[in-house]
This record gives sequence, C-alpha cells and structure tokens, in this order.
Amino acid sequence: MQLLYPIGLLAFAGLIIPVIIHLWSVKKGKTLKIGSINLLGESANATSRSLRITDWLLFVMRCLLLMIVGLMLTQPLLQKKFTSNSKMGWILIDQNQSSGTYLNHKKTIDSLLNLGFELHDFNIGFKQFELKDSLQKAQNSTLSYSSLLRKLNTIIPNGYSAYLFAPKKIADFEGNLPKVNYKLNWFETKTTDTLKTWSTDFLGKKYEAKSSPTLTSYTSKTIQDLPSLTAMIYEPKANDSKYVKAALNTIKDFTKRKIEIKEFNANLSADITFWFSEQEIPASFLDQLKPNSKVLSYVNGKVNTINSNIQLNSSAFSNIDLYQKIDAQIKPGEVIWKDGFGQPLLVKQQNNQINYFYFYSKFNPQWTDLVWNEAFVNALLPIVVGDQNASDFGFENNENDQRVVNAKQNLFIDNNKVSAFTIRLENIAIANYLWILALVVLIVERILSFRKTNIKDVKN
Repeated sequence: MQLLYPIGLLAFAGLIIPVIIHLWSVKKGKTLKIGSINLLGESANATSRSLRITDWLLFVMRCLLLMIVGLMLTQPLLQKKFTSNSKMGWILIDQNQSSGTYLNHKKTIDSLLNLGFELHDFNIGFKQFELKDSLQKAQNSTLSYSSLLRKLNTIIPNGYSAYLFAPKKIADFEGNLPKVNYKLNWFETKTTDTLKTWSTDFLGKKYEAKSSPTLTSYTSKTIQDLPSLTAMIYEPKANDSKYVKAALNTIKDFTKRKIEIKEFNANLSADITFWFSEQEIPASFLDQLKPNSKVLSYVNGKVNTINSNIQLNSSAFSNIDLYQKIDAQIKPGEVIWKDGFGQPLLVKQQNNQINYFYFYSKFNPQWTDLVWNEAFVNALLPIVVGDQNASDFGFENNENDQRVVNAKQNLFIDNNKVSAFTIRLENIAIANYLWILALVVLIVERILSFRKTNIKDVKN
C-alpha cells in the first residue's frame, strides 16, 4: 500500500484523546446510611484514583475511528500487479467505417477478439465499442494519424499491442513521423473508389484535380487573359533586389502572366513596389498609386542577431533559417509571416486602399536563407498576384485526395522495448471503502455509548 500524503499520519496523534477520556474515570460516590455516628472515626484526608480502562470495547471503537480518519487523510493506494503478454492489446478501427473494415478483415479481427483484445475507436479518446455498435455514428476525427498515434502513447496500457486497421493516405499524416512506445501492427484497408475529382481556383483560373492512390494531377479548365503587372524596385545599393528580380521572373514564367520589372521612378505608378531603403517613401509617389496596389518595405530599427526560423503561412515549407531581425515597434495589421518564437516578421496593413507589407528582416543571405530556398518564390507569389491562397496551390488538404504512402515507407518510429511479458502496476484508491468502514465504526461506537449511559441511569 502507498500513501499519497504521508503527512496525514500526524492525525494519529489524536489517539491520545480517547486514552485520556477512558483513563480519567471519575466515579460518583455512594451514601452509606448508619444508625449512629458515634462509631465513625476521624475523617481521613487520603484519596484514591483508579487509572484503568473499564470499557475496552468502546475504547477500541473510538481509537479505530480516529485511525480510519487519519488513514483517509493520507489517501492510501493499493498496488495491484498485472502480467501483460503479447496476447493482450487493442484493435483500432474507425467506428464509422467498422462494418466495411470488419467484412474485409473478418478472420483476423475475430481471432484477436477471441484472444481477449479490446475493440477501440481510432478517434479522439479511443472509446471502446462493440461490433454491434458499428451502426451508431461516432464523431469524425479532426486529428491526423500522426497526432492520434502520439496520443495513444499516453493511453494504451504498458506492454499492450495495437492492431490498427486504416488506410495509409498521405493526407492523413502531418509533421514528423510519430514515435510509438507500444507494438503497432498496421493492416492497410483499401477504398472501393480509388479515383476522386474536385475543382479548385488559382490565379483566376479554374483547375480540375484528379487523384488516385499514386498521383494527384491538375488540369486547367478555363483560360483567361489576366492583366499585366508592373513591379518597381528601389534599392540604392542593389544588394537584395537581384534575388527579388529572380523570383519575379520565376513567377512570370510559372503563371504565364506578363510582369514588367522597372527601376523606381517617382513619376510612374506600379502594381507592386519593393522599397529597400531607410529613406521614407515619397508621399507624391504613394498618392498616385492605384487602389489595391502593394508596397513591400523594410522596417528601420536596431539589428539583432537571432537563431530562429521563418514560419510561412504555407505548411508545405519549413526549416528556413533566420539570422538577423529588426527590433522595432510592431505595426498593427495582419501577420503574414512569423519567426520561430511566434513574433511577427511580415505584417500587412491597409491604408487608403493601399496594401503595405512591412518586413522585419531583409532578403539577404546574411539575414536569412529564404532567398536560397524554393519557398522564396512560393512565399512572394500571393503578395505579387494578390491571392493569399496561391501559396498552398497543389498542397491543399482535400478529403478526396487518394494518394497513399509508398509500401516501403515507415510511417512511425518504433520505440517499443517492452518484452513479451511485462509486470504492470495499477494503483487502486481505497478511500471509498474507508468511508464505509468509518461509518460502520461510528454507528457501533454510538450504540455502545448510549447503552453505557442507559445502564448508569438505571443503576442510579
């Protein structure tokens, strides 16, 4: 037995109370009637005391009651040992798909159930259910397989095995491979419909996507003559503009859209302006910009060296190192990019129908390796074309995506080091039983106490 709060044993000091009550026994004196007082001698000054317990049963009941109360304060736990072997574990199936899964893997699932395996919903909470409950619809999972497998580490008993029956779709995974501390056996389930289609918009064009277990392809269904764009760049030292120009040319070739790149001219207007200077942008130039024009500029301030990364809105790219950052007051607006600490790195602000983008770093290899990463073009694309969803084109998460993981690809990292037979300890709280015992003892103590009082009253 383990005690959660051993300090509660100090309550046992209260046992001194019934000891004092029962030892301090004061008896009422008796009156002796005699015919004459001549025979009485001189009164003696001596007195006598009796330090002995006269009612042992009542004394024991009161001590036992105090001991039970003290033990309850410690919140005792009993440890029960269980021997786990390879025949104990869980069967994980999406309850909403359990009927079809059971028909396709009936022999395997029946064998596991006969061995004592439990059937659990492969969903948040991993609720246990029976095959007869397969017609009851459960809540659809909002977590990826990666998150569910990691969460299972904290729920499944130590030494158990897990048999998972689920498809191996790429869309159901995210992030790094999950690490599992249990024995995981994955039986891939096949879908009857292996070809799905859906439509999506990108840069003013509509595309039809076709997805199979091996490939997802996009086909343009509408062709529009999109208006040309004018990009203007101002940088006195011309250190960072060469990277931006290369990215703009790539966007031009990819989108087949005419993009004219010009050096800064205060008398000309532009659809997007890159201002890489510590000087203020001339107000006359801003006044002549067309509505919905865009201006991307560096923020002036103290330069801080930082060991972090850039978090883009697109989930398709990561591990973009950030070496230097401008320490300045953050302008109010929509945060487009963040650093690895969650602090704003690119902020969008709209003022007088002009979209301003404030960058708290620089497009320079000494500041970040973004310009060397394929994510650079992907990150500038929504800013240049004005479509904030453009960065996710081809990477969108669609429920109709049928692509599956290659059969040779490991889907998890097996950290299982548990032997075939494992001793598992389970703590069992006994506080409720102690409350019942205390109530019984209290009732017995009260009965004995009232009986003793009635006997004394009768004798008197």
